[in-house]
Amino acid sequence: GKGGLVRFRNIRARELGAGVGGQAAAGMPNILWITAEDMSPTLGCYGDSYATTPHLDRFAKTATRYDNAFAASPVCSPSRSTLITGMYNVTTGTNQMRSGFPLPTGVKGFPSFMRRAGYFTTNNVKTDYNTGDAARLIEESWDESSPKAHWRSPKRAPEQPFFAVFNIMTSHQSRSMVWPFEAFEKHVQSQLSPGEVHDPAGAPVPPYYPDTPGVRRTVARYYDCVTAMDKRVGEILAELEEDGLRDDTIIFFYSDHGSGMPRHKRLLHDSGMRVAMLVHLPEKWRHLRPTDTGASTDQLVSFVDFAPTVLQLVGVEAPAYMQGIPFLGDGATQRRLVYGTRDRVDEVFECARSVRDKRWLYIRNYLPDLSWNQPSVFSDLGDIRGEISEFAKRGREAAGVGLWHYAGPTKAVEELYDCKADPHNVRNLAAGDMGDEAREALRRLRTEYA
Repeated sequence: GKGGLVRFRNIRARELGAGVGGQAAAGMPNILWITAEDMSPTLGCYGDSYATTPHLDRFAKTATRYDNAFAASPVCSPSRSTLITGMYNVTTGTNQMRSGFPLPTGVKGFPSFMRRAGYFTTNNVKTDYNTGDAARLIEESWDESSPKAHWRSPKRAPEQPFFAVFNIMTSHQSRSMVWPFEAFEKHVQSQLSPGEVHDPAGAPVPPYYPDTPGVRRTVARYYDCVTAMDKRVGEILAELEEDGLRDDTIIFFYSDHGSGMPRHKRLLHDSGMRVAMLVHLPEKWRHLRPTDTGASTDQLVSFVDFAPTVLQLVGVEAPAYMQGIPFLGDGATQRRLVYGTRDRVDEVFECARSVRDKRWLYIRNYLPDLSWNQPSVFSDLGDIRGEISEFAKRGREAAGVGLWHYAGPTKAVEELYDCKADPHNVRNLAAGDMGDEAREALRRLRTEYA
């Protein structure tokens, strides 16, 4: 029931230190998720020299850095529906953003299984599960879900293991490009010292943006948001240290999709789908570490894998309906491919699918007559969107290949990118002559996609 702890349902929990009298023993790992909104891997520990992220860079030295972690969709609500259920959003009908459909019968929020196993579960700030069953998911998943939810809650029993989620809004698109600059200064930039404010002159301008003062200011603003986010991560980790819980807690840091900047959020390219992800396993669980501390892995991970992975780490059997692959713990498996979906976002219609391996990205566009840069009421509040659209009006030659790919009036039916040779995904190999490797990748991924 809600008020008490019940017996573990899975006998494997005993092997991890669970008590058999209904209460989880102190030997069970705490699980901490720190989630950043709308952020690509723009961190110092990912090699970004323009980033100012000392807390996460320090944390990365004790963690594994994942270089091939991907959201389920390049926008928050469909991806969050996948995280909470352990199912692809196209399976549950939550792939259209702002969906009100119910979930399939029997599908539950995965933290509910942890609660039954004796965990105290908290969610700080955001849910956004994109379903008519959102209220039910919140009720069954969380002991507490609010802007103040914390493992320090007085409702948590002494020594009770916890699963705590903190959703940091500071890097959200609203802050990085949509709010008026004065609001950004007041609510975000004011948290930074003068030395932490990014100089637009040094801002890295990707090949799909025009290099203008306005674009540079917005890129710098985004990086300021990331620095403010990093400060909040430092505060949460400091609280864990203060409580003497660092050695008992498995920590996940990740972002919920690519940055909120144009051509990132809402697109199936790596700029929209690839996320930062760091996972720390304390010394007592070192045998579960995929790498030495401070090292990186190119292992493919999808958001659909998170729920079964956490359940496996705490010794709870995942329900059969979950579609992910555990990537940590006993029996962890390497996936070969990650899949992505893009459908309606707010009032903007779209339908596209993607499949990616460690090198190649294939995208199939079902509405090729529509631009990736369709008008959008919310996004168009950002000045950078207007600049990009104005440059696109000048035509293909004047705009340049990268910007035209994003902001031109149509898009290709098929796209194929060599992500190692072309990390910005601006050279669509499916649109012209290609070598034997690319031709074979296109043939294979078409088949995998089908």
